[in-house]
Amino acid sequence: MSAIHAQAQAMLGSDAVAHVWTTNADGSPQVSVVWVIAQGDEILFGTDASSMKARNLARDNRVILSIEDVERNERGYQRHLVIRGRAQVEPGPDPQLMDRLAQKYTSLKRHPLALRDSPTAVVVRVTVDRMSGVGPWIEDNLSVAVS
Repeated sequence: MSAIHAQAQAMLGSDAVAHVWTTNADGSPQVSVVWVIAQGDEILFGTDASSMKARNLARDNRVILSIEDVERNERGYQRHLVIRGRAQVEPGPDPQLMDRLAQKYTSLKRHPLALRDSPTAVVVRVTVDRMSGVGPWIEDNLSVAVS
């Protein structure tokens, strides 16, 4: 059974981009927009090893992903999914993953950037520690988690 709620899986399967928060060496937040894909109990994205997010995650693997839905709940709140987790940075390009992301977000069969085959590309695997936000992926009936 997946640690990611089925409706959260559906949201992660949409073309909504994720905002990924990492922690800079001075403790300040760093945020980037990434294309994500759910695979089993993990959320994956690709980046370059020299990117700030990859360097931050190599030092401190705590990560937050935030994905906004296009729908509103019955109270009028914008639905969104917030995932707190731990990231593992794996060296080496993964052309299949990059092509899957390109297909999902752009309908292209091949990822348009050099990151697809770059020797400095990395894959980031996020293991979910906790999910919150506004939406059906929250266990309580209010569909709102405050944290």
